[in-house]
Amino acid sequence: MAFGGENAESYHDEGLTAMMKGDLTRAVQFFTRAIQLDESYLAAFHQLGRCHLRLGQAQRAVEILTQVLSHKPDLIPARLDLAHASLMLGYVDAAQDQFKEVLTAQPDNWRANLGLAQVCFHKGKWDNAVTLAKAARAQGGANFATLFLLGRAARLAGNHVLAEDSLKAAETLIEKSVELSPDTPEGHYLRGEVSLAQERISAALEHFRAAEDRADAKRYYTAFGENFTRLDIMAKRALCLQRLGSVEGARELGKQIVAANPHHQAGRTLANL
Repeated sequence: MAFGGENAESYHDEGLTAMMKGDLTRAVQFFTRAIQLDESYLAAFHQLGRCHLRLGQAQRAVEILTQVLSHKPDLIPARLDLAHASLMLGYVDAAQDQFKEVLTAQPDNWRANLGLAQVCFHKGKWDNAVTLAKAARAQGGANFATLFLLGRAARLAGNHVLAEDSLKAAETLIEKSVELSPDTPEGHYLRGEVSLAQERISAALEHFRAAEDRADAKRYYTAFGENFTRLDIMAKRALCLQRLGSVEGARELGKQIVAANPHHQAGRTLANL
């Protein structure tokens, strides 16, 4: 029974608490129970979809979020989540349509512009991705997610000054985050991602190792739009080892990942190097 009693609202609140703690499996159980008690509880459906998205179960997330939007098509957060789930599945055009719908309703929605920038990034349209990421920065400020994408897109578009400035700004934000919470993995992981984008592989390896040392094998982490687990951190560390020429070390890490989760795609690729 939920702490607040056997009712949908209490299970919904318990689910939100579990999500905040990174216990997504338990959060799914709570939201599912809330829906069983009240099948019209759209907020619980939405959060259940978000859980599946963070768990990497994008197809299930699409199914649930589509159902939510069929009842409440003006629910912008759910539409943004549906767009990101579609992007995760490789349904790039479907994701683009969802982000455009958000912009039709809210022309200044920076998350939608950043989403369209991600769509362009996936399509290899680097210049368009830069333009849209700049728009997102103007609307939503110089946050990490925007600066990180802008830096990567600018590098691929050949604008190395913008790339360097954006990635450096992203790194500065994450350094402050690490200073505030040095014992949590999120900041260290994102520092690794920035270093990897900057092609500072040895530094990235160090940051990913710091993140791995602080990560709980049973938790799911999210920060600035990035979702990851301890196994994902290990895969990033293995990628760094591969880039540094240590193929055997990368392969061994891949085998460890597959032993823990046989379905981990990056782990399987690394194990077969």
